[in-house]
Amino acid sequence: MVNIKKWETFLISAISLLLTGCDSGNIDDEDILIQNSGKTVKVTATIRGIGQLSDTYTVAVAAFSDDKKYATTQRAIPENTADGQHISVTLDNLSSEISTVELALTNKLRKRILTLASIDLNDFESGGDTIRMDLGSLSVDMFGCIQQGIFNVSCIQCHGANGRSAGNLNLTGGNPPTNLVDVDAQSSVAGEGYKRIVSGNPEESLMFKILNPGGENILHYNHTEILSSQFKNNLAEVKTLLRDWIENLQ
Repeated sequence: MVNIKKWETFLISAISLLLTGCDSGNIDDEDILIQNSGKTVKVTATIRGIGQLSDTYTVAVAAFSDDKKYATTQRAIPENTADGQHISVTLDNLSSEISTVELALTNKLRKRILTLASIDLNDFESGGDTIRMDLGSLSVDMFGCIQQGIFNVSCIQCHGANGRSAGNLNLTGGNPPTNLVDVDAQSSVAGEGYKRIVSGNPEESLMFKILNPGGENILHYNHTEILSSQFKNNLAEVKTLLRDWIENLQ
């Protein structure tokens, strides 16, 4: 016969043991915080002309390591971006291997063709505030890219800056391509018969001729060294871009 008191004592003890095993006290949830030790760059700009860019090229916010031609990561600006549209692109968690973030013209393999704007990340500490790069208003059609990435970098020192325009040619921003295309070169500089740019024909264009081998002595100043000194890592790509632009002129 079962002793009722012993059975009750056993049940009470068992329940107490179970409650004690389940209650290990107040255990706070552990917050696991993963620190983002990389850098964050936010690029803003107002874009025009991207719909007129050759489909060979992409305008992108791209991150590059030292002396590398290919972007480690990039975010392309959509081809359907309307003229005058404000864009904001952020690259985050960028490692210490990234040396520059650029607004760049790249190809389908993320190879840098031309740098349109750049910021050196070595000037900033990791894990700090977002690095902001406001580029204002930019034209990124073919001529706009050439203006921003070639003329502004290599040419305007002699052609338009400080009121100086060698050969009566002003290449500063705001001067339309009509000042270049199918326009006679100044005869006192290049002699008779040269046009600055001949639509669709790079080989007959004075600008293309003087920037390539064989054009060293056409003018008083050797222009072939201008591109080779400025674009040491992407000289071939820059020349191809110039050729593509001229060949597609109508």
